[in-house]
Amino acid sequence: MATLECSRCLLTDDVPGVRVDNTGLCSVCIEYDRVYGDWKKKEDERISIFKKILNNARKKTNIYDVLVPISGGKDSTYVLYLCRKVYNLKCLAVTFDNGFLSEHARENIRNSCEALKVDHIYYSINKPYITRLYRHFFLKTGFFCPICMSGIAVAQRKIQVGFNIPLALKGTSSLTEEHVSPEFFLPGLPSFLENVLKESPLEKEAEILLNPIGVFTSPSMVQMPDYVNWDYDNIYNVIKNELGWKEKDPEEEHGDCMLSKIVDYIRFRKFPVLIPGKLRLSKLVTCGQMNREEAAKKVTENMHLTKEPGNLNWVLNVFDITREEFDMVLSDPMRHYKYLKNRSPIIRRLIALKNKKLRFI
Repeated sequence: MATLECSRCLLTDDVPGVRVDNTGLCSVCIEYDRVYGDWKKKEDERISIFKKILNNARKKTNIYDVLVPISGGKDSTYVLYLCRKVYNLKCLAVTFDNGFLSEHARENIRNSCEALKVDHIYYSINKPYITRLYRHFFLKTGFFCPICMSGIAVAQRKIQVGFNIPLALKGTSSLTEEHVSPEFFLPGLPSFLENVLKESPLEKEAEILLNPIGVFTSPSMVQMPDYVNWDYDNIYNVIKNELGWKEKDPEEEHGDCMLSKIVDYIRFRKFPVLIPGKLRLSKLVTCGQMNREEAAKKVTENMHLTKEPGNLNWVLNVFDITREEFDMVLSDPMRHYKYLKNRSPIIRRLIALKNKKLRFI
């Protein structure tokens, strides 16, 4: 059967999780239109709702109005800028240091926090342990990212609860984020981590990534692009000119992480249709920030990124993974599926409470 291509974006139905219907639109564009199709018409309404959310946070009269998780990337940096410069909020910024945070990202974080006069905290797990975690997860599942995603969530929640901050604001949103599917991306859900770590020597220490914050509730968090205009031309202009933000490599979506190119390469090896940058560029077409022809040209230019990254040997050495192990894992791209059995968040919390593992801050 011939591959079907979306008539709007660059996605085809051989991309995991993508379908193209008889109108010629893919499932990603259809979902985007369902959620955000009337965004412009309701822009004033959304901003009004957002201002009410911020006002409620201000009324708490705490040391900080909001917590901003910041990676050094464009989206989180712009969130911090809006919070301080536009909405005049009392901000605390937090960064999860996964042990592979680039010096470039650290410089962007430092420059932004200094320019905006914002307090900032690094949250990290000791390097030897998190390195063993990454190794274990890759060999079991073929993924590195769930550890980092879980660490980001823990850092945000622990700091937010610890400092009694009523609201966290993030720059991630399905409005602009690339299409993801469980075949090639997992967000680090606690049940998945528990299943992968079960009966391993790493399980006990992993409580730092698994413990829930509360029994039935979690701290309040809002995705800023769902409420305010998120135009990347304007974003780049603002953060570069006003905060001294620098872009290290335009071809990398996540240049803040030294594993970024490795992750892209692993995806491509598993699913050759996932050319690095294709998903991100396609989403920019869907949301109207790039035309289709320009995006297709950039994807073609990115073909050189499908070659083995220059730092692969260094990464394998850091994680003590042999070439044979690396190739073996990539030969089975669905090996993670056996660990996906989910458990209700409420059940998880009750079990944790029963086992006296729940930590109240």
